[in-house]
Amino acid sequence: MYVPVQVPFLLNPVFRENLEYRESSVLELGGFGICLWEMWPRHDVRSAVRNVIVADGCIDIVAAFDERQIGFSGMSRTEFEYEIECSARYFGVRLMPGAFHQLTGLPALVAMDQFLLFKEVFMDFLEEEFFSLSFDEAKEYLKVYLVGKIKGQLPDEFTELFHGLAENPPATTRELYGRFHVSPRQCQRLFLRYYGLSPKMVLSIVRFQRCLQLLTVSKGSSAEIANLLGYYDQPHFIRDFKRNMGMTPRELVRLYEG
Repeated sequence: MYVPVQVPFLLNPVFRENLEYRESSVLELGGFGICLWEMWPRHDVRSAVRNVIVADGCIDIVAAFDERQIGFSGMSRTEFEYEIECSARYFGVRLMPGAFHQLTGLPALVAMDQFLLFKEVFMDFLEEEFFSLSFDEAKEYLKVYLVGKIKGQLPDEFTELFHGLAENPPATTRELYGRFHVSPRQCQRLFLRYYGLSPKMVLSIVRFQRCLQLLTVSKGSSAEIANLLGYYDQPHFIRDFKRNMGMTPRELVRLYEG
């Protein structure tokens, strides 16, 4: 199963001091949703804090609750300098890569690396009513609304693809094209439409997220993981990991265990 790792509380100690971050499952959304996440202030501090958003290929529904904004947004690369208000509350639904396109019919590029307002996609969403609710009521309201949107649908092959790639990441884009039995050009068009990402970037994200899972859950060594995921050598693996995470595998493990 593809369950991407987001660990802002590990990557920035100032975030941990000022904001609480939690994730919970959203079984009601079947194979379309990964989790519901939420952040709220630990203190009444009116300042901004840096949030590190790790690249995962997902497009999230993001509700900046106190700013009364809700929309879709995804990151094609790790964002190390995304500022959020310490005194504000946020929650969102992390959708499976591919789910945004399947549910809206829109190319994923319109929501990748930008913020697409929810009301521009789903005009029947009662935004005024949504923001009149309490924080917890609004979370439930959004879940019920999304359940209605997916009623009668099953995830298609693109919404399910990341599960298979996560279990056995291809070593090269050539291998990825072979799994689809399409040309590189066709694969490029399909991936941009469904994920807002190139095949090369999808492969990089899947391998990186697999590394995170192995390091934080299975406690594998960086040498073992580099070999398992087909990296040419350990230094190459460490450079790739640091580019995506801002730290080495060893540094992450120390933080995670601490």
